[in-house]
Amino acid sequence: MIANLTIRDCHMKKCKPFSLYPADIALIFIVMTMLAACASYSQDKMHEDLNDSVYKFNQRFEGKMMDLSSAFVKMDQRRQFLTDSLKVKDKVVFYDSSVLDIQLFNNELPIKLTSNGAEDEFNKAVVTIRYQLAVLPSSQLKTILVDQVWVLDEKQWQVLPDLDIFFK
Repeated sequence: MIANLTIRDCHMKKCKPFSLYPADIALIFIVMTMLAACASYSQDKMHEDLNDSVYKFNQRFEGKMMDLSSAFVKMDQRRQFLTDSLKVKDKVVFYDSSVLDIQLFNNELPIKLTSNGAEDEFNKAVVTIRYQLAVLPSSQLKTILVDQVWVLDEKQWQVLPDLDIFFK
């Protein structure tokens, strides 16, 4: 019947005040660490998935496998991408590409990226890629920078393509 004791009763019966034992503190610490690790893993997984999607899309895009690369294009822009990509397929010769920068955002607010990964969750990325290419009929090699916008949609990274930049 400890639950029915008043403070006065507790003083008279010399009840122990609530206290945490070292094992309780250790258990709380372990649970908090696990929760932090899960959040970190989730952000690491998101970043890894983004890197994989960027790599696969660009590998297929530069290889002119437009039907396969379209799997990474946001659904409402896929038909237009497949139409516009025919011009890229016919006129652009890719020689080299490299990712120069990745900027992360959460609801349009920038997220800091450290050596340990993203400091917070993110749902958008702007990936700056340097392409070395030639646009036929010219054989002159040119270098362009393209900012690919990627958005997280139902746990899948999708690109919002801008193919006009290849012909400017």
